[in-house]
Amino acid sequence: MPEVNGLSVAFVEAHPVEAARVLEGLSPADSADYLVAVAPRLAVPVLRHLRPAFCGKVFERLDDERVGQLLQTMGPQEVSQLLQRVPVERQTQLLTRLPVATAVAVRMLIGYPKGTCGAGMDPAPLVLSAESTVADALELAHQFEGELGDCLFICDPQRRLLGVIGVAQLLRAVPRAVLASVMGTPEHTVSALASVGSTARHPGWERFHVLPVVERENRLVGAVHRRALMEQLSGVMAQADPPLAAGAAGAYWQTLSALTEGVVRALPPVSPVGKIRRNDER
Repeated sequence: MPEVNGLSVAFVEAHPVEAARVLEGLSPADSADYLVAVAPRLAVPVLRHLRPAFCGKVFERLDDERVGQLLQTMGPQEVSQLLQRVPVERQTQLLTRLPVATAVAVRMLIGYPKGTCGAGMDPAPLVLSAESTVADALELAHQFEGELGDCLFICDPQRRLLGVIGVAQLLRAVPRAVLASVMGTPEHTVSALASVGSTARHPGWERFHVLPVVERENRLVGAVHRRALMEQLSGVMAQADPPLAAGAAGAYWQTLSALTEGVVRALPPVSPVGKIRRNDER
């Protein structure tokens, strides 16, 4: 195992990508020992950049307590991508170490087949009400602690996608105008079951760097950011759009009601506008 000293810690903190390449030159056991020795805030950025196959071998050598500590510092997207590299039995054990709302979101993501847009999407984007004013929307965006893109989504209380609005357009709009009067038609949506390969070729990227991910009845289930998609695509061999497996369908619909109670609370009431919850509170 590499020595944990001030110099190595500084290197890991400043250069997580290079640190990941160094660890990949060691045995999985030595790499696991090093990631146990450093603080989770330093270990997580390195884990993000480990190649999937090697990361899976490292995870095999970390106990559940340590993995749980690491997962609790991540968002649902990252957690789901890491848990897909461990056996199903261990996935279940590790999910019990997460907050309920986070675990529900992760279960939904894991329920989608690997290599699909749904498996790597952000399951908790900012969702706005059509009756909210432009000023309210800007304040909600300012308070939101998740990842914002250059496009925001407007939904009804059942999370059916009603419209979209670019951030630049929102900034230029009259503050007292309601979103219903300034939003655009959601022309560019992505199916949660689309392959990452086909999603990368979506024409919507010519306009925005984030696209809404929808399921049946145009219900918003997440968002796909172009940056995250490229990262996901780098680890997946692009294939044709996979069919919806029976297991994935079951996992999705079994968690939908719980997700409604957990993640859906990000949708503010029609009047007045509610406050945004932190990602780890949904």
